Formats: sequence, structure tokens, C-alpha cells
Amino acid sequence: MSHELRLTQGSITPQLLRLTLPLLCANVLQQLYNIINSLVVTRYIGDSAFAALGVAESVMNLYIYVITGACMGAGVLIARFFGEDNMPKLRQQLYVSAALIGGCTLIAVLAGQLLLPQLLQLIHTPAELMADVSAYLRIILAGMAFTFTYNYLASTLRAVGDTKAALYFLLISLGYNLAAAWLLVAVLRLGIAGTALATASAQLLSSLLCFFYIRKKRSFLLVRREDMHMDRTLLRLTGSFAAVAALQQSSLYLGKLMVQSAVNSISLTSSAPISAFTAASRVESFAQSFGISGCEAIAIFVAQNQGAGQSRRAIQGFSRGAALNIGAGAVIAAGIWLFAVPLSLIFLEEGQALTLSASYLRVLSCFFLLAFVGNTFVGWFRGCGRMNITFLGTTLQISIRVICTYLLIPAGGLDAVAFSTGLGWATIVLFQIIVFLLERRAARSPKTI
Repeated sequence: MSHELRLTQGSITPQLLRLTLPLLCANVLQQLYNIINSLVVTRYIGDSAFAALGVAESVMNLYIYVITGACMGAGVLIARFFGEDNMPKLRQQLYVSAALIGGCTLIAVLAGQLLLPQLLQLIHTPAELMADVSAYLRIILAGMAFTFTYNYLASTLRAVGDTKAALYFLLISLGYNLAAAWLLVAVLRLGIAGTALATASAQLLSSLLCFFYIRKKRSFLLVRREDMHMDRTLLRLTGSFAAVAALQQSSLYLGKLMVQSAVNSISLTSSAPISAFTAASRVESFAQSFGISGCEAIAIFVAQNQGAGQSRRAIQGFSRGAALNIGAGAVIAAGIWLFAVPLSLIFLEEGQALTLSASYLRVLSCFFLLAFVGNTFVGWFRGCGRMNITFLGTTLQISIRVICTYLLIPAGGLDAVAFSTGLGWATIVLFQIIVFLLERRAARSPKTI
């Protein structure tokens, strides 16, 4: 039934690659969602709408990454129970996490709809962009139920080692998104609201595909009537893992909202810094998807093997995953430095915004390897269930980034934002290395009575 999904035996490196490559493709496709919307908006609506999309996505991503963080946290428990071969507990965990995270998502969406004007004012959204940003976010927030459903089902499949299925469904929904965005924006002239409708409906499609696949091919994941009860211990454990992982992601993106606010205030007369930051952030997010994929693969591998009581195999998987992830980071950092201008030209035309974006990317590339090192350690700590370490590290990193941004941006402009991001990455890596070495030393120390 599930033998081919187990990571507790066999050659480690091929298993990590089989995990990572579909995850990488899926993360790249997720980034293509945003890129497709950006290209359609720039081509058929204009630069002002592109700047509005950048502001709107800084809010949208807060919701998305809190949802994905909570699902990842619950997914660690799923992987652990799968490694233990405890299917009844795994299915009960699925029921608990669906009720808990789904309910919190609904509450957050309702709050977002009610408080949207205040939120946009809080991040200093320019008045000329307010209407487009609001129109986009109203639709996107209404579709967050589909975003939760897809991430919940996809993280479940990934936790049990099936990283290919969600990729195929994402590829189908991406093709749909491209066609729908073109139809709604270029043909029906629905403006920026058309891109939001295309994205929300694509999430619905990918959710349905995941659901029917699980029902047909992974029936051991189907929750049964006897699984539908709230065990207090499991509820507390699920809430802890999901909440800390969600807090990690929310602290990261609340920090990014604060950075976006600082970027919005660079110039009162031009939207060039906002457009440049939006374009550079697209490139950064795309490149980060490689490190995040390695992080997820390491976390899944470590969690399954820790659940099976194979700690030595778990550390071996981490070591080999680190070599793969950090090697990829070095290549990508060099590519960003060399191709900063061509990468920015994907989203921008010649002008001030292009110059600012390319300069931002070159500064960022000097630190980019650190981001991959950080992602590698996050995978280890998440797989071990040490969500508190990932939360503390992320909070420390984003705090450094935000503080330095506000201190340096008056003199350094957009380059100061890139430099501050690099300082944040350096801080979290130092923290992770210290914690990792201390924990490994404690694990090797002889126990005394």
C-alpha cells in the first residue's frame, strides 16, 4: 500500500533527489503563478497595476505562508506517524489538523476582509494604488479556503513521501491559470481583478485534483468516521507544531510587510522603487525556491526516520542534503550577480526601476549562499520537531532585517534593503550553527546518573 513511499531504508542520496526534484518543480511553479500574473498585468494593464500587484502580494503572501507554515508543522507529525507505521493515529491527525487549521484560516480571512482598508493604510499604500490593491485582495482573500485545502492535501502527500502527485496537479492548474488570466484580463478587460480570479480558481482546481487522487490512489490517507474525534493530547501536539510553524512564517512575512512599507515611503513622487523592489523580489523568491525545496526534502526525510527510531540515518540524510543544497546555492548566487540586469528585464523596461532592481540583486547575491545554509538547518530542526528553534531563528533574522532597513534606508535607498536582508541571513545561520553544535555535543555526551 505505502511501501514505495518509505524513506527509512535504501540509498539516501537517490531518495533525497527523488524528494527534492518534484518539490523544486512545485515551488518553481508556485513562483510562476506570481510571475504569470506580473507579466499579464504589465502587458495588458500597465506599470501602475504592476506596482499595485506588488503591494497586494505582500499582504497575500502573509496569509499564504501562515497557511503553508501551519500545514508544514502538521506535516511533520504526519511524517513521524507514517515512519512509525501508525496509520490510525495518522488519520486522526489528519482530521485534527483539518479542523484546527481550517477553522483558523476562516477566522483570519473574515478579519482580513473587515480590516483591509486599515491594513493597507498601515503599510503606507499610495493613494493612487489603493483601488487596485483592494480589488485584488478582496478576491484573493475569498479564495483562501482553496489555498488552505490545496496546501493541506499537498503537504499530507509530501509528508508520506509522495512529492510527485501535487506537482502534476500544480502543473495543470498553472496552465489553467495562464489561460484564465489571459482571458479575463486581455479579452474580457477585467483589470487586476481578473488576475485574482484566475489565481483563486486555479487553487480550487489543484485542490480538487489532490482530493480525487488521494481518494483513488492513497486511500490509507482517507479519514474514516472512527477517526473523527478530538483527542486532547493530539490536539495539543498538533496545535503546538502548527502554531509555531505558522508563527515562524508570520513573523517572516510581517517583517516583509514592514520592509514593503519602508520601500513604499522611499519616494513620494515616483513608484520606481516599488516596481524595482517588486521585480527583484520575484527573482529572489524564484531563486529561494531551490533552497526551500531542499529544506522540505530534508525535513520529510528526517521526520520519517526519527519516527522510525533511526537517528543515525536521519543525520546522514541531513549531511547529504546539506551538500546538495549549499552547492546549488553557490551556483545560484553567482548567476544572480552575473545576470541581474537580464533577470530584472523580465519584469521591467529600461529606466530607473531597472537600474534600482539590478543594483538590489547584486548586493543581495553577495549574501545569497547564507540563505541556502539557513534553509538546510531549518529542514533539520523542523524534521526533528524543533519548531521552537526555527521560530526563534526566523524571528531573529527578520528583526535584524527590519531594524537595519529602517536605519539604513534613508542613506542607502533600495540597496540598504538588500544589505539588511543579508545581515538577517548571516544572523540566523550563526544562531543555527551554535544550536546545532550544542545539541550534537549533548547527544554524544555520556549520560550520567
